[in-house]
Amino acid sequence: MIHIFIVNPFVCEAGYAQKLRKELEEFRNLNYYVFSTRRPGHERELTEVLCRFFDNEELRFYCCGGEGTLRNMLCGISDLSRTEVGLIPFGGSDFIKVFTDDQSHFRNLRSMIYGEVVYVDYIKSNLGIALNSISMGADTESLRFGEGLKSVGIGRRRFPFFLSSIHAAFFSIAKPFDITVDNFSVTGEKTTLFFFGNGVTISGKYMVGISGEVDDGYASYAFVSGRNPFQKIKTFNTSLIGDMPEFKKIAKCGLSKKMKARRSNGANFYVEMDGEIFSTGELEAEVIRQGIKFVIPKRGV
Repeated sequence: MIHIFIVNPFVCEAGYAQKLRKELEEFRNLNYYVFSTRRPGHERELTEVLCRFFDNEELRFYCCGGEGTLRNMLCGISDLSRTEVGLIPFGGSDFIKVFTDDQSHFRNLRSMIYGEVVYVDYIKSNLGIALNSISMGADTESLRFGEGLKSVGIGRRRFPFFLSSIHAAFFSIAKPFDITVDNFSVTGEKTTLFFFGNGVTISGKYMVGISGEVDDGYASYAFVSGRNPFQKIKTFNTSLIGDMPEFKKIAKCGLSKKMKARRSNGANFYVEMDGEIFSTGELEAEVIRQGIKFVIPKRGV
């Protein structure tokens, strides 16, 4: 097997690729390569080329970065059923919270190289692959606003998150959507939040998924209709503290294999997929059951 590490230097700690190479030298008879990305989306190009070059080899890709980096990497893998995938997390990583609250186990290189492979679901959509979630509404507006603050250098750490949450509560406009999942649909309904996810958490903090099962062929969904600012704050706070019984009183929740969404007036809208923002006129997605061989750390090695 060939172990391939894709390092996003814009997300990882300074000098991580060099540190990684030194640690890998300590492993005997390990066939490995380390590549650093040079620009946004480069991880997809790298995996596409590497899959063609090592066409007849068993490959394991490790994403060294955040969930957006992992999503891009997955989109470049030609045959997910043949390839093993691991995440060495830097930045946000909501998906691995279904396995542990302690991300340090996924940062342990030896634990990952000798890790266990489990089969997990992923979400296939007309916008590409998502491993953790697809969402739209106030959460997406919050993320877009927060990214804008960081891009112009306003605030650090929690400050952009705080301002973007205020923006989502008081200034985001709930727009009419037509949404269909397996056993629920709305037409022309003003939408504060719609979530369709394999994991249970979005934006690093908000718990909105009702199931932590990642191999059953179903995604959790949650729909919150248009609300006034103070009701939005209650919605965000309820999901922030993980009070799912109360959240279910606010949101329509369930499990589904497929979903469709569009603006009722046909206009484009923004979608958040694993931390990245896309614009589209229509969204279609379905769960691919146990379609990814995902590496989880082996303890005590």
